Amino acid sequence: MLRQVLHPEGRAADAFFHALVQAAPVPMFVIADGRCIYGNDRFLRLRGCPGASIDKCELCGLETLLDENSRQLLQHSLPAWTPGEVLRLPLHLRHEDGRYMAIDLTLSGVEMAGRTCLLGVVSERSEKERLRRLLDRLAFHDSLTELPNRVLLFDRINQALSRMQRDNVHFAVGMLDLDGFKLINDKEGHAAGDMLLKEVARRLRQCVRSVDTVARLGGDEFALILHGISSPEGADTVLRKMIAEIGQPYELDGARVQLGASIGVSFCPQDGASIHELLGRADFAMYLAKKAGGGCYRVSTGEIAPISARHRLEPLIDVVSLGFELIDEQHEALAGAIRGMLHDLSGNASRQQLLQQAQQLEELAQQHFDSEEEYILRYAVSDQEVHRSEHADLLRSLKELLANSEEHGLMVMAHSFREWLQPHIETQDAKLVEQLKLAGVTA
Repeated sequence: MLRQVLHPEGRAADAFFHALVQAAPVPMFVIADGRCIYGNDRFLRLRGCPGASIDKCELCGLETLLDENSRQLLQHSLPAWTPGEVLRLPLHLRHEDGRYMAIDLTLSGVEMAGRTCLLGVVSERSEKERLRRLLDRLAFHDSLTELPNRVLLFDRINQALSRMQRDNVHFAVGMLDLDGFKLINDKEGHAAGDMLLKEVARRLRQCVRSVDTVARLGGDEFALILHGISSPEGADTVLRKMIAEIGQPYELDGARVQLGASIGVSFCPQDGASIHELLGRADFAMYLAKKAGGGCYRVSTGEIAPISARHRLEPLIDVVSLGFELIDEQHEALAGAIRGMLHDLSGNASRQQLLQQAQQLEELAQQHFDSEEEYILRYAVSDQEVHRSEHADLLRSLKELLANSEEHGLMVMAHSFREWLQPHIETQDAKLVEQLKLAGVTA
């Protein structure tokens, strides 16, 4: 099938490539123009393809291979990908029987017959890993609408800022507030309001391209990232489409209701090069749209709204005080380092500065674990091996998070630290302190 697609006449190079991929000990496939044009036997067996033979391989589109969320993630990631880079993504691969398998997909570019194709290598994930990815999704997506939440929005703005600095690709940031939602929610009830918000989210998703982002900040407030748009003229079509779609009637258990949308938009780099500046100026423009009567959009005038909760991320760790001075101080230092990363991620710190902070976090973690293990040995604390084992696992996880910062985004990486550190503090460290106090150790 590969030779039929790329070289109808067949060439020795194709046969050589075919032999190499077939001999690979992992499932592999090739994508060209958004379709799977070839899969080795291991890939065909993994998917349960009819016949499980490369001679019977049919061309499959991404809509056949992946679930909707995986397609959106892949389509969002590809525009920022450049040949020569390796792209790693957590996706769900569709089996022929309809079920989905959690996989890690590694993609790289390969030139064949003058075309750039994507060579994919599949790694299956364990159930534990699948659950961890699911928790990550819950942490970075709004539970009601399944849109990206504030955390993921901030991460994607940071990615867009990095791309703008690297490749001079401009983008727009929008703030959208629903007109009349509170009245409907109060009259029809919260259940009807939730149904309305889910339908609004669906309509907004249909108005943008797969590379763009629609996020929910909370309540009836949404945010937008529109890539490759650098002027009001470029944003006009999509913003008018959103306003028109939101303005169409809604049916809620027999009740016919209508909403409006007020949108403010700012542009990078002319309106700023940080999350605070772009969201603050889009926010002020949204208020101008509200003031004009709603059902319209307004472009940033350069004025910026006061910094509010929508422009920053909440501290992600509320440190548990265990009543042991040194350990509590070290926990606070770790939490402070994470908060510092989040603060700078919302501003315009360079990636190098952020990576230096991440390195400092790793050093603080190592010092903290060394201190605890010294107490464990000195006072013969019980469950020593369990505590040491958790330290080793936590350090290994931290190194993996830092090593994969390009894959997951620094913002997402920072927010993973809550699950990374908090459970250990509340369980093993609490037990350690309790035993130290029983031994008469106070500092």
